[in-house]
Amino acid sequence: MKAILKIFFWMAAFSLVAGCDKTDEFIPDEDFQLKSVQLHEVTVPFEVNLLGQITNVDLEATECTDEGYYCRVIVESTGTATHMGKVSLTFNFCTYGPDDPDVPGEDNKYAGSSAVLVAANGDELFLYLEGGTVIVGRTDDHPDYVVDYWRDPIEILGGTGRFEGASGTLQMDDFTTNIDTYTHHQWTGEITLVKGKK
Repeated sequence: MKAILKIFFWMAAFSLVAGCDKTDEFIPDEDFQLKSVQLHEVTVPFEVNLLGQITNVDLEATECTDEGYYCRVIVESTGTATHMGKVSLTFNFCTYGPDDPDVPGEDNKYAGSSAVLVAANGDELFLYLEGGTVIVGRTDDHPDYVVDYWRDPIEILGGTGRFEGASGTLQMDDFTTNIDTYTHHQWTGEITLVKGKK
């Protein structure tokens, strides 16, 4: 009986050794992906509401005057955004400036600029604000206290954290009023977010 057990043991061991081939390779199935690593895009409504305060007007900004503009304006703003909570953003753009005697009739134009919308947790959303024109007056859908407004597009160019790879477009509905000194910024549109683990 012991002899039979020894033979059986050695046959089992031999089978295990013989079954191993050093040339075996793992060939992944290209169609196989774990659900946890799949990436997909989700497009959702996106809204930003900011109040801004002009903190600097530089009438000698050479990077603006070299481009044919009159001055650089910096606006610090805070507010809220869907999917971000509390946010802050610094506007930094070139403009012809108010009452520029050298550019009659065009003193309300401003250049396009990049900006970063920063969430309270540090996540960032990269934006490009198209240049446009500040129009004196108001539309019928504005409150009576609106003095001037601008409605230009914004492009979402990615971000950090949960906004890495984000894209989309927003539409400005911005204005100033005769009841406060703030700039009012209301943006609506859609954002496409990349979901899943990388």
